[in-house]
Amino acid sequence: MVPNHHDRAAIEQIVDLLVGRLAARLRTEQGIDLTLGPRARARLLVELTTDQHLDDHSIGSALEDILIAPLDQALSTHDPTRSGTLTVTDVAREYGTWTVSLRG
Repeated sequence: MVPNHHDRAAIEQIVDLLVGRLAARLRTEQGIDLTLGPRARARLLVELTTDQHLDDHSIGSALEDILIAPLDQALSTHDPTRSGTLTVTDVAREYGTWTVSLRG
């Protein structure tokens, strides 16, 4: 039987896997080499490990809210021809909405 929750190491593996898939998609579709900076990664892990009852689906949903949707929003406000290396340096919750800080 598979448990309904993960320990920190398992959450780290899932986050790394999902961020790797996101990076591969951005590389293929937009020519962007995405990296997740240490501060952003640490913040993601803190947010994801505060809920002890996360399963794989809820980790993916939380990652969508915290990283993927804000990243898509940030990319849509930048030059659409941007390519090269782009680092997510931080994620933050401002007025109930998640945002990302980028360096490229």
